[in-house]
Amino acid sequence: MFQSNQELKKTVVFNASVGAVLLILMMLKWLPISADWELPLILFGLGILFYVKRVLWKDEKGKG
Repeated sequence: MFQSNQELKKTVVFNASVGAVLLILMMLKWLPISADWELPLILFGLGILFYVKRVLWKDEKGKG
């Protein structure tokens, strides 16, 4: 039921990064961004997500 501080931190950071990716995708819909910028922004958002996931995995593996 209760999560340790490490698990809570990991969950919060991962959910924040997912939210950032979703915000980037919603910005593509709201703002008049040219088609040249759509794919780089999507890839940038996915890169943030996978970077955070890798850092959290390395942190968990190092302490485990």
